[in-house]
Amino acid sequence: MLKENRSLDRGIEILETLAREGAMSLADLHRATGLPKSTIRRLLQTLIARKIVRRSLADQLYRTLVVFPDISGEVMPKGMLHMADAAIPRALALTKAIGWPSDIHIREARAMRIIDNTRQASTFHVQRGQINQRVSLFGSAAGVACLAEMTDAEIAKTYEALKPDLHWGPVRFGMDLAALMKRIERVRRLGYAERSTAQISDHDWDTDLRAIAVPIKAGGQVLGGLSVLWLRTYKPVEEFAALHLPALQEAAAGINAALDEVWEGGTL
Repeated sequence: MLKENRSLDRGIEILETLAREGAMSLADLHRATGLPKSTIRRLLQTLIARKIVRRSLADQLYRTLVVFPDISGEVMPKGMLHMADAAIPRALALTKAIGWPSDIHIREARAMRIIDNTRQASTFHVQRGQINQRVSLFGSAAGVACLAEMTDAEIAKTYEALKPDLHWGPVRFGMDLAALMKRIERVRRLGYAERSTAQISDHDWDTDLRAIAVPIKAGGQVLGGLSVLWLRTYKPVEEFAALHLPALQEAAAGINAALDEVWEGGTL
């Protein structure tokens, strides 16, 4: 009985450390807790199997999927685990098929959040990218792909709600509502969204990457997006989409079908 309590206590210590410090490697957890690496590895395997911890594909770091009051800085996005489980194997297959990497996005109230990516599996050298990074709903390809799935009235409501926000709102990309709707019409016609360029010089946003994206849905509701990224010097957007959009759409369709299987009562 004492042994079981000791294991439980160590498992909770690992969870608390992850909640407090964020994403960590095995070595990080060893330094922070002082526990033997063999013990940490065994406990992590159990926590992963029980869907309490996950190891990100992109950076191989461990992250907790539970929130500890007064420890965790922010709540995990709803449905993130199901999204990752459905998207990662299909995004990996897509990257192996076309070479270029994907980002997996989940939609939040004011932005999109990248929950994982396949950049390490790509045969091309691109920026590593950050897990849990938030990107603009109006500027990212995945964000605009999500917007295009909404009704015109819902898009207008979202636009007005975020219009005053200089960072997350449309002003960063020089969009009035008419310009946004014109872009939405193009997305609906072509079947994909592309990454925007900031209106003014923005080193945090304007990189050497291009991206196209399609939405991820469950039960008919848009939950996020799947994007493919490539170097600007490789091909213009239209030529890249002509080559790789069918594979991107097929991967997203597989994700959507997997999510539909776990969709219950309007939620994951």
